[in-house]
Amino acid sequence: MQVDKAAAAGLDRATALEGAMLSTTGMRSSTPAIAAQGPLGWLGLFIGWMIPGAGFLIWGRWVRGLTCFFLIHLTFGLGLVLHSGVAWPSWSFRSEEFNLINNFTFIVQMGTGLPALASFLASQWVQEPGAGLAWLAGAPKHPHYELGSYFLIVAGALNYFVVGNFYDRLVRPRPPFTAQERPEGAPSA
Repeated sequence: MQVDKAAAAGLDRATALEGAMLSTTGMRSSTPAIAAQGPLGWLGLFIGWMIPGAGFLIWGRWVRGLTCFFLIHLTFGLGLVLHSGVAWPSWSFRSEEFNLINNFTFIVQMGTGLPALASFLASQWVQEPGAGLAWLAGAPKHPHYELGSYFLIVAGALNYFVVGNFYDRLVRPRPPFTAQERPEGAPSA
């Protein structure tokens, strides 16, 4: 309700949201005065997917952006240390090597963006163990390969959540729903 009144008074939607959040929660909003709307918001979303946390860094959310960046890269790095890598699954239902879980695993691992893309390309190009970027490709015969794959899955899933959070907070910001927000004239509970 306050957002509509502020918008009618000539304030832009982001400033109106800021005022509404400040008045209903008593705290400063986490939504910036300038939201990442339009093509720049989508560009920030794409960059945030390719480089985990970068979307928040671009819009000045340093703590959130750096935290996401380090946590996701640390998780992905642990997967690589455990000799895992992003491998191309078989997509054909008729293939004997087809496994739906491997396909879902690949999709989630690719959520990490550029680190996953680098690991995937290394797994496609590197033919000899120990050559060049073989450490990015992983070693499927290694005893810790599956455990490392779990860390790569977690890193990818975390980045999907971070990109979703970027979208919710900056690309399409809305005032939060709180118990204090009631339509005018509504009875209190």
